[in-house]
Amino acid sequence: MVSVNDLHAGWMVLNKLLGELRSKGVFIPDLIYADLRNSKMVIEYLRSFGSEIKQPEQCDADLQHEMEIKVQGLREILMVWAEEKDGVQYRQAWETRFDDAIHGRGEVASEDPPMPISDLPREKDVSFFRIRLPDEIPVEIVSELAEDCRVLISLDGDRHLQVSGKKECVRDAMKRLGELFYGRSELG
Repeated sequence: MVSVNDLHAGWMVLNKLLGELRSKGVFIPDLIYADLRNSKMVIEYLRSFGSEIKQPEQCDADLQHEMEIKVQGLREILMVWAEEKDGVQYRQAWETRFDDAIHGRGEVASEDPPMPISDLPREKDVSFFRIRLPDEIPVEIVSELAEDCRVLISLDGDRHLQVSGKKECVRDAMKRLGELFYGRSELG
């Protein structure tokens, strides 16, 4: 299993490839955009736990493995389109970039500075994640979802949404938020 940071680096390569393919006029179905965004949200969730995932009792290791499979599935789809658009050498160049990234050999992706997590207690059963709420999503819908999932939410002035609560509830909220924001994942 690759590390979460290497998985993030691989995701960044795929995101760049997607942008390049789109600029070259390749039709990208909405489901691919949704799967890419949904994968990013889960990877960010996993990155927020860092070394805690390595502990044997953490069930998030299964989620990490599932995300690795989804990212590899996205890679396969995008590489086929890359070869159809610009040939075998173009695809091979992107595959090399992806493989280097996923194995920690590639360029380090620049990223937004991490947003501080508020004063959440770091108890064993408390979990959280933080994402930027898309502008088109009304806060009222998120509030209803939080109530249904039994999680706490807070939203700052820059529309950064922080979700916290029991691990099972937070995982349920993350899954439902991903489906709400980006649509149901059709990969894996």
